[in-house]
Amino acid sequence: MGIFRTEKHDKDYWRKMKRFTLFTFLYLALGVCLTAIALGYPNLPSGVQTSLFISAGASYIACLLSTFPFWRETTIRLYRERNSAVILPWLVIGFNIVWIIWDVQSQNWAMEAILQALSRLIAVLLFVEIIVITRQMNSER
Repeated sequence: MGIFRTEKHDKDYWRKMKRFTLFTFLYLALGVCLTAIALGYPNLPSGVQTSLFISAGASYIACLLSTFPFWRETTIRLYRERNSAVILPWLVIGFNIVWIIWDVQSQNWAMEAILQALSRLIAVLLFVEIIVITRQMNSER
């Protein structure tokens, strides 16, 4: 039984892996894009370039961590301990989107403002993953 897999085992395996694969890919794609922008435009102000590299690094770390089961288990445990965790991700996402739009608009859509906005997308993506995990948990009940 150890080396032979059943069809049910394969379906369960892929169903569990699908939870992680999408967000792992999104974190990786965001990190690659931020790194490519930071390296592709050497004339960027050093503060913007540093912010892009830091956000890319955080995205790579999130990519790595999202492949481990404790990532999902920690989210579920926090969700069960605090009922306020249901609305918190929505508030953080809304706040970040409004902040990004306000910041970019107030700087007349300058390149530096747009790049700073891109570096804040990691926070939005993290909280979208939390929402997806809690919705999956609720649908499994």
